[in-house]
Amino acid sequence: MENYLTPILAGFFFGFVVAVPVGPVNLTVINQALRRGFGTAFLIGIGAMCAETVYASLMLWGHASILDAPKVVLAMRVIAVIVIGAMGARYLLFKSTRLDASEAAAEKLGQRWHQPRSFFLGFALTISNLMLVVVWATVVTLLFAHEWVVPTLVSRMLCALGVLSGGSTWFLLLAFFVSRAHRRVKDQTLTVLVRCCGVLFLGFAGWLAWKLFQS
Repeated sequence: MENYLTPILAGFFFGFVVAVPVGPVNLTVINQALRRGFGTAFLIGIGAMCAETVYASLMLWGHASILDAPKVVLAMRVIAVIVIGAMGARYLLFKSTRLDASEAAAEKLGQRWHQPRSFFLGFALTISNLMLVVVWATVVTLLFAHEWVVPTLVSRMLCALGVLSGGSTWFLLLAFFVSRAHRRVKDQTLTVLVRCCGVLFLGFAGWLAWKLFQS
């Protein structure tokens, strides 16, 4: 009997975690939550997650029977540990000076919209970030290698739904709490948040490495 719970939980977890690091989308959500309130900010986040789910779905449907080869699976699991560990180190060493560049990028794109539509602004900010292709290729490889997602239509669809739900939950929380704050969130707070995400990534990479040596 096919497991329906694991793929949606795995998708939810990674959808949430990948959405957390501060960049143009998160900064746009924060700024809109402070200036226009919860609704506008949350719609930007939903747009961003729809774009991210597109990338995740393309990766989910891009895997084939090559995963049946044990050596390929082993290589993918090793690569996943390296990439996730590198991402964790990058986030752990994140500096607040990088926030200015991310915010400038968000403002530059936002100025191109004469009458900004929140959802499509979030979608555009995310779909233009081709680095997400690499991120989701790595994540999906990990999901299949550990059989948290299996190559069936239902399992893939549930994982994609989990990705959308997980990321949307993050943006729901972010938009809600920032709109309640009624003040600009300090750069130090955002930096700490990114570094905490880095710790989470490094911890997860360590756990994956331990599982790799146990197998």
